[in-house]
Amino acid sequence: MKALPAAPILLALTACSSSHPPITDCEPLNDIEPVCGMQTPEDIAALADGRHLLLAHFGHMGEMAGSISLFDTQSELLTPLYPLPPAPLSEGEALWGDRECTEPPGDSIGPHGTHLHQLDDGRWRYLVVNHGEREAVELFELLPAGSESRLIWRGCVLAYEDTMMNDVVGLDNGDLVYTRMFHASDSFAMLKSALGFSTGELWHWNAQTGLRPLEKTSAAQPNGLEIDGKNEYVYANMYMEQQVWQVRLSDGEVTARYDIPNADNSAWGSDGRLWVTTHTMGVGDILSCFDDPLQPCPGGFAVIALDPNTGEFASVFRHQGAPMGAATVAVPQGGRVYMGSFVGDRMISVPDFGVSVGK
Repeated sequence: MKALPAAPILLALTACSSSHPPITDCEPLNDIEPVCGMQTPEDIAALADGRHLLLAHFGHMGEMAGSISLFDTQSELLTPLYPLPPAPLSEGEALWGDRECTEPPGDSIGPHGTHLHQLDDGRWRYLVVNHGEREAVELFELLPAGSESRLIWRGCVLAYEDTMMNDVVGLDNGDLVYTRMFHASDSFAMLKSALGFSTGELWHWNAQTGLRPLEKTSAAQPNGLEIDGKNEYVYANMYMEQQVWQVRLSDGEVTARYDIPNADNSAWGSDGRLWVTTHTMGVGDILSCFDDPLQPCPGGFAVIALDPNTGEFASVFRHQGAPMGAATVAVPQGGRVYMGSFVGDRMISVPDFGVSVGK
């Protein structure tokens, strides 16, 4: 999400400010444990070891540099992974992305949406939407080794012209799908999406055929993505459509629409359902959070668990206020659920609310 130039117009239309008191400390509340002192962890990916997380520290849509780090859920140690001095590629190692993308982003990286998945050859690929000096999906290989895990840059996929991306998912065969949230040149995109006009769509990239739009996915502010285990469907959070769409990858057809309002990011939960993190706060509350992006936002949010097999969904967690509101994602790891935000200096965790449900 981003406060584009049209945001003051929206703010005037809503004529309201934050309805919650500011968060001024870093104290736990009941079962909610904060971890503070970090740049905004907007997206989170869980390693297969059941212990570690990859955190994408948001650069606020290119307004500042971001980074990627490894978080140990047991020791709560945060280890920088990128940018660091790049590890050299093995001789003859082919890049994974566009041929013209031959240099890593370095200190200019501005992470947003991410996706960690295993390729057909067994290697782990970490995809990162980058709003730094270039608008691209950066392709990293994760070398998982517990606290010694590291990332190697393997290339990038440049976004289609005039694109502001949001999130990305990868297929086991090396393809990827990203959301174009807005046209980058459109100063009134935020206002248009609030009024229900389409501002973007999903794009599919293949190494041989390049980029192509999934034309039936045109919507008002496409946001977060997730993909099923068989690589048959992606689940697209159409934020201003107030829906989550199930999109069949073979033909780009929208095969289901679920009425889940203000859906930001999604992740597969420990109960086997899709956990969709949504915002329950009003537009004025959201916009007021951008006044100081380094401070935590108290705005309300909910995690909605969606069962794609039945189409049923229900709220499994809700919160507002201290120690953190305005969550963007909820990811299970090590018996707890970790949540980041699009502003602030922290993430929070709670006991895994999916365990008691079972798969």
